[in-house]
Amino acid sequence: MTEKQRKYLDIFAREAADHLAALRAGALSLEGGGEGGEGVRELLRHVHTLKGASRMLDLEATNLLAHALEDCLKEVEGGERSRDGALVDLVLLAADTIEALVEEARGHGRCVFRHDRVIEGLRRGEVPEDATDPELLEHREGSGADGSGAAGDSVRIAVDRLDRMVNLIGEGTLAVHQLQQRAEHLGAFEQDLQAFAQRLRREDNRRDLRVLLERLQSHRLKVQKEILSFHLLNEMLAEEADGMRLIPFAPLVGDLRRVVRDLARDEGKQAVFEIEGEDVAIDRMLWEALRPALLHMLRNAVDHGIEPPEERRRQGKDPTGRLLLSAGYEHSGVCLRLWDDGRGMDPGRVRELAVEKGVASAEEVADMNDEQALYLILRPGFSSRDIITDLSGRGIGMDVVHNCMERIKGNLHIHSRPGEGTEIALQLPLTLARMNALVVRCEGERYLIPLQYVRAVVPVREQDLVVQGGREMIRFEGRLFPLRSMSETLGLPRRTLIEQRRIFAVIMGFREQSAAWAVTAVERVREIVIKGLGSQLKSVPGFSGATLLEEGLPALILSVPDLFSRLTVSGETRLHAQFAAARERMRRGRVLVVDDSVTTRTMERNILEGQGYRVEVAVSGEEALAVLARQDFDLIVTDIEMPGIDGFELTRRIRQTQDGAEVPVIIVSSRATDEDRRRGIEVGAQAYIVKGSFEQGKLMDAVETLIG
Repeated sequence: MTEKQRKYLDIFAREAADHLAALRAGALSLEGGGEGGEGVRELLRHVHTLKGASRMLDLEATNLLAHALEDCLKEVEGGERSRDGALVDLVLLAADTIEALVEEARGHGRCVFRHDRVIEGLRRGEVPEDATDPELLEHREGSGADGSGAAGDSVRIAVDRLDRMVNLIGEGTLAVHQLQQRAEHLGAFEQDLQAFAQRLRREDNRRDLRVLLERLQSHRLKVQKEILSFHLLNEMLAEEADGMRLIPFAPLVGDLRRVVRDLARDEGKQAVFEIEGEDVAIDRMLWEALRPALLHMLRNAVDHGIEPPEERRRQGKDPTGRLLLSAGYEHSGVCLRLWDDGRGMDPGRVRELAVEKGVASAEEVADMNDEQALYLILRPGFSSRDIITDLSGRGIGMDVVHNCMERIKGNLHIHSRPGEGTEIALQLPLTLARMNALVVRCEGERYLIPLQYVRAVVPVREQDLVVQGGREMIRFEGRLFPLRSMSETLGLPRRTLIEQRRIFAVIMGFREQSAAWAVTAVERVREIVIKGLGSQLKSVPGFSGATLLEEGLPALILSVPDLFSRLTVSGETRLHAQFAAARERMRRGRVLVVDDSVTTRTMERNILEGQGYRVEVAVSGEEALAVLARQDFDLIVTDIEMPGIDGFELTRRIRQTQDGAEVPVIIVSSRATDEDRRRGIEVGAQAYIVKGSFEQGKLMDAVETLIG
């Protein structure tokens, strides 16, 4: 085959795929009489195009088969053939055979269908029993050959390469934020120079410094402009990369109509399958992970949801059951809903079966309401003769769906009413590569919670706590939520949770459960690039992945299903006792000591703690600001000369914050000039102590005067 012939075959293969997809969809619509004469004429147009194109390429077998199919459909159009199940079977068989013949022509394996037998079946109006070659069929199933190709304006991209590109985009995002931090540092340096210029006495020095300031300002503005351009470019690249992974829902689910039809026919049932939201885009890799679970749900719905026609008539229902698969955008993600109007599930019966099969204890199911009981079907081993067949069972294997949702960081909801039907909603992220997450702090570390699970973030005060059955709970919007300690749940070393006057509770929802976890601080929502934990850490419970934050620091992504699985066995809070202890500690006040000298820090800390004050230390101005952002203090003691942000700048920045405007600051420094003292007072310090004449009494006199 020449390169030119291969090119034309690839173009034809792409064209044929579109025509065959339309042919299959139209054939399934014919069975229920849903398509009129125009529908048949549309099918004829597709087949006629296939016939003409195959003749141009000398694909004799494909041309003969398309010709026979065209003759068959013309008889249907003229009323000489009925639109029954046998006709649909023949059209679908012919479409499968044409597809296989095209792939064989392209060199992608042998066609397992006997096209001559299929042509004979089209003429007779019967599906031939020997339409496939058993030996070729067995070989194809064993080899798992991939017959897909690419042509025109598309190109195949290895998923791992695409994932690497998405990860590199994430690294670019980090670079943008790091550049922004550099620009902010330049701005702070510019402010320092301006303040210095105001103190210069000689006019020529002020003039020279103003020139330097103008150059610095010009440089800073250029950096900020370049950062903005880089940021916009990176965002556009990220959108393009995400778009490469997305594909409309319609071509992904087109074959599901045939799956439902075949399942219903095998079970002797009648079912109509509808799809809504076909224009919704979904991550191809997410779909590949989800498809097996969705097929299982469809089998369950047909086998155990939809009743036989006679039973439906007795119940006053239409003998033809209905299934609806809908897709839509919800909660910054995609939601798939599978609904059937079948017999539904009885929560009481589900409880009985769970106890009989040993998947739950009688005490456990007794505490469940009806909605919670339905989720017992997701547990491995849940089964019953009453609801099991060789095809499927509502419950048996549903743990596959549960495991799939955990892998893709999705959520699952079940709603069912006996005699009315069942709906299963799958809440999915938009993509498996990126997601929005809430950053929280716990025991000094930062963790991320996928945003689709977060219901609310609320500050917790002592008066907000409610104790029921010996367990602490919080009230929010008129509801009580169980409260757990995040550090206890994750098995982190035990420390006092309340390190300040406030803590936070993150209320999360998983399936029909809701609970709150106490953390020490909550930061903002961030879009992150998801990274795997690797073979060494992926089995560690409680975590589902990792990422790099804007500062380049790694952080772990929490597994919300794991958190809820430990809801009843770990994570008890003792906040009432901790609030009481915190009040006792706060009576003498809380002091932050900032100094880069370990000797000075240790001395000042020992002096203050010896008098009953609670002391935290920081080794730099930057660290002090980070500590102040998450904790409250009654007093700050700081040195002046430190790397990075010095004591003057630290004091000035503290005074600019809402929480730090009234916090007293004592400067302890070896610099003893009047100018230094005056500047200390100007930036907002209440006391200035010189280290050369430092005595314990002077420090304590100042502390007692300021906070008692």
